[in-house]
Amino acid sequence: MTDDRTGRSRRLTASAAAVMAFGLLGIGATGYALSQQAGAPPEVVADQAGHVGHGGDPSPTTPAPSSTASPSASASGSAQSPHAGHGGTAPAGAAYETPKGTLMERSRPTKVTLPGIGASAPIIDLKLKSDKRMEVPDNGTEAGWFTSSPTPGELGPAIIAAHVTHKSKPAVFFELSGMRKGEKIEVEREDGTTATFAVTSVGQYPKAKFPSEQVYGSVDRAALRLITCGGVLDGETGSHVDNVVVYADLVS
Repeated sequence: MTDDRTGRSRRLTASAAAVMAFGLLGIGATGYALSQQAGAPPEVVADQAGHVGHGGDPSPTTPAPSSTASPSASASGSAQSPHAGHGGTAPAGAAYETPKGTLMERSRPTKVTLPGIGASAPIIDLKLKSDKRMEVPDNGTEAGWFTSSPTPGELGPAIIAAHVTHKSKPAVFFELSGMRKGEKIEVEREDGTTATFAVTSVGQYPKAKFPSEQVYGSVDRAALRLITCGGVLDGETGSHVDNVVVYADLVS
């Protein structure tokens, strides 16, 4: 427990220093924006299970990410592909054989809470922009659910994104990279239920090598992906060079 707290403290100190430097440089808020992440979400397609926008191969053959952030993790997307960076479309006729674990009925998410890092935020809808990239929240106090992904608790990977900082101040996912395996993520839903997930791993990837299939690809269970920016701040572009992704599975 002491090592975890020490590690989180060091990351928080480093991030705070970056925010301060960011402010001193006078760079705009887009420096930490999620809009800088590489690639685009998959095309919106429906699989035979009736869920829309999963993309990717229904067989989870991509190796699981390391439980410790790894910038060198493999990627399946390419910035040159029109749909690169966040997975592809599901093959025709693709279907899950037997979904694993508990599943929940479709219901829009309204709030996400991360007790382990003391963060919570209301959830807005994020859609696909004309350039085939996912929208991002326009402030640092809200998280966003990608509406072409499953709702949290449904079969497949639900996608929730938020800023790490906004206007040179810590935002919702400021400490996201400090989450640990087993920590809980609670997502409240419009139907009054709460989908509770447990973190399975945390990955950190260069934006140019975002692991599309690993993040957006189909899985045989109810899963959750939390996405934000991370890594070193590029002074020229005013943005972080990496993305941080928290992977989690539904537990109740």
